[in-house]
Amino acid sequence: MRGAWALLVMVLVFAVGIFFSVLSLSSGSSGVEIAVLVVLGLAGGGLVRGLVRENLITAVFIVLVVAECAVLSQFSEPWSSFWPTLIPANAIGLILGNVVRQGLLEGRPNTRRDVWVVNGTEYPSAGDAKAASLAAISSWDSTKGGRFFVERGEGLFEAMGDPATGFIVHCAAKSQDENEWRILGALDGGGETELRIPSGPAYAPSGVVVDLEAAKAALRGFFHYRGPDPELAWTSGGRVLDLKFG
Repeated sequence: MRGAWALLVMVLVFAVGIFFSVLSLSSGSSGVEIAVLVVLGLAGGGLVRGLVRENLITAVFIVLVVAECAVLSQFSEPWSSFWPTLIPANAIGLILGNVVRQGLLEGRPNTRRDVWVVNGTEYPSAGDAKAASLAAISSWDSTKGGRFFVERGEGLFEAMGDPATGFIVHCAAKSQDENEWRILGALDGGGETELRIPSGPAYAPSGVVVDLEAAKAALRGFFHYRGPDPELAWTSGGRVLDLKFG
């Protein structure tokens, strides 16, 4: 939380700096208009950070800023002359949104029970949970059962598919943090493989569609590490969440 407070102070300092810099360029007039634009920019950037998926933030941010500036430039004076104010204000808004988001995550009470959960069923014993999950995934069919999952605290293991066509496996030690998610296998490489999911056929890079034994190995590792097994080949990055079909 100390880091969040430091970032918040930095955001306020930069916001005030933007206001007075633009105000000085306008010879001290139009203070109200400048303040409104700074606040709108902070709100716009903050909403982008809070509502948009991690891998889409940059694209949405650019579209938002270009649209804001284009619209404002069509306004009458003095509004039209202050459109550049929106660029740094929105950028600072991204930082503000990140501060608020992290503060909410850290301040959220932990209501998770300290038990293993296999597809919604609780198992106090790790041995029982492991045996039940390995048996379940061996005959799992996502067209009927949807997402296969095992969780313990913040750790989450997910698989989608079936033994015949293969599985896509996701895992995270801290599932609430988008940057923690990993996908088993490699996204690079040629070709796609068809998967069976509840909504119908889906296609994914062949490098991340693994067979039953690979999915089981990752599942065993999850019980040991409560996250991705570091001895297996995992891939991280923005595209990982795009392949979460469940």
